[in-house]
Amino acid sequence: MAGQFLYVQNAYGGPPPALTKVSGHQIHFYQQYDTDRLDWTGYDAVLLSMSADQVHLGEISGKLAAYLDAGGTLLINGHVARPFLPELRRYEPMAKRGLNELTIHRESAHPLFEGISAASLTLRKGVAGFYGRGSNPPPEGALVIHSVGPDHVAVDWLYERPQGGRIFVHSGVELWAVLMLEGPQGLPVIQKFFDWLAETSKVAA
Repeated sequence: MAGQFLYVQNAYGGPPPALTKVSGHQIHFYQQYDTDRLDWTGYDAVLLSMSADQVHLGEISGKLAAYLDAGGTLLINGHVARPFLPELRRYEPMAKRGLNELTIHRESAHPLFEGISAASLTLRKGVAGFYGRGSNPPPEGALVIHSVGPDHVAVDWLYERPQGGRIFVHSGVELWAVLMLEGPQGLPVIQKFFDWLAETSKVAA
């Protein structure tokens, strides 16, 4: 099933190279401030970059909420400094940064990460800490997929909103970039993200 996605970019240069390699779907790349008057209703998911202007996102929070209420999916990368939706809380960094504190744990099985282990996310090119070093704390009822450290603080979580729509949060640097650190083998995982989002979309055709 082909999906249609919006990537909200707030950085110089072109789109993330990994996303240009996704097949079978349409991904539209727009600079953040060009999306104010854009109609989001047909997008299966809206992807927010880690460099997104969160002040501006707060200013258009009504647009974000309306998109979610209509069944949309919002993917958020990075550290929430200014919560722009009621479901979000400020990022909480970890106090310690040793290997034990940076170990990634699989908390819940999910099709998004089928075939990729938590251990492979812990070390990227032999270095720990790329995937997550803290948490954008999830709301009550969210499904925590990955956590980090001995306290198992949430790194990746998915929240199905009672009023409609869903929010996926990755509490680290751009997910697509991290998955590609090991090279082309990250591409099937990224492809799986978009396939699953399209197959499970609640957005009206």
